[in-house]
Amino acid sequence: MTRCMLVSVMLIATLGGSAVSAEPELLAGFSMDTVNPSDGVFLAGYDYNRKCTGIHDDLFAKAAVFHDGKEAVALVVIDAISIQYDTAKAIREAAAKQATGIPLAPERVIVQATHTHCAPDTIGIYGADEIQCGRDAAYMAKLVETAAAQVAAAAKALRPVRLAYAETECKGWVDNDSEPDILDSSVTVLLVNDTEGKPLATLTHFACHPTVLEDETLAGSDWVGYFYKAMGVRPGIHLFLQGAIGCWVQPKTPERSYPLAQRYGEDLAAKVLEAVKNPVPIAETAIRFANAVVRVPVENPKFQLMSALGLVSRPFTETVETEVAWFAVGSAQFATHFGETAPEYGFQTKERMKSKPKFVLGLGLDHLGYICPERYFGDAKIPHAKYLTSMSPGPKAGPVMMEALQRIIP
Repeated sequence: MTRCMLVSVMLIATLGGSAVSAEPELLAGFSMDTVNPSDGVFLAGYDYNRKCTGIHDDLFAKAAVFHDGKEAVALVVIDAISIQYDTAKAIREAAAKQATGIPLAPERVIVQATHTHCAPDTIGIYGADEIQCGRDAAYMAKLVETAAAQVAAAAKALRPVRLAYAETECKGWVDNDSEPDILDSSVTVLLVNDTEGKPLATLTHFACHPTVLEDETLAGSDWVGYFYKAMGVRPGIHLFLQGAIGCWVQPKTPERSYPLAQRYGEDLAAKVLEAVKNPVPIAETAIRFANAVVRVPVENPKFQLMSALGLVSRPFTETVETEVAWFAVGSAQFATHFGETAPEYGFQTKERMKSKPKFVLGLGLDHLGYICPERYFGDAKIPHAKYLTSMSPGPKAGPVMMEALQRIIP
């Protein structure tokens, strides 16, 4: 066989006379480091003046970078109450500068918070009292630096990978406290293995507040930390991807204790470990990306007041700038929500995505409080509606978000 013929055979496989093109090789890399606070830093999520007195379990910034030889995208998951849009942009800019050797633009770094209430105040509204900012400048600088460094480290660790996914359910310890009949109990898992089948990373998507603990002053990630520990029997890095948890998707809390948090975390891990025994391979490898910067109407005067008092580090006027993003790695699709969104917005987003697996990244790129359906603003009979709407920018936030997602999800 001549060299010309050999090359032709290698490059063109014929099936019924037509050429079949091969998928590009997919590369992935992962990295993680702790983002633990110092004693005295204000913790977020419950009462004012709740200061850190130590570390119960490590808080992490974990990064995943994917590259198909042409396009790249990064996902950063941080054990935090919130990553505000200005902080996300700072991480993105720093990460893009440090992640050399791949075409990683800042907007292609997607940052998400797990929403643990035992982490530092990254918003600014949980200080000594209601008019004093609780955000610690030194901690915020460390958070940005560490998160960006993980993207750079993950980019350096790129290697050929194979993808698969698994799906299951987790029921029994999570409720929608406002509308019990609207609850997404699905668990979706993305498996990233090397070419020999060794696990490199497991990305688990589930919707539930990490809020078993309440008055605790030790920093930690609530039941998510126990989930990570239980998942440790499987090699590789484990990332927990928070879902649509607004209006109010909470764990059952007959008690506020570490043993209860452990039970919940281990239960989710057990379900994931069972599900991944029968993975579905993902043949596609191409990376796609789209995003949209939007302005959300701010109809809640509390948001403008927080801005006027300097509690938050961004301006809230009649509108506020934020962003939604969508990306796909092969058939796996990811879409961001810029706050704690009602489960129905999660269902609507998944319906828009036409291939599996599907991941709705709640608190992705931003946290504008609760993104409630419009009915919450006019129906006082819905449990917790008064509080939820008091911590929402207003009734137009949800429709603006969903319209933007409809535009960018193909």
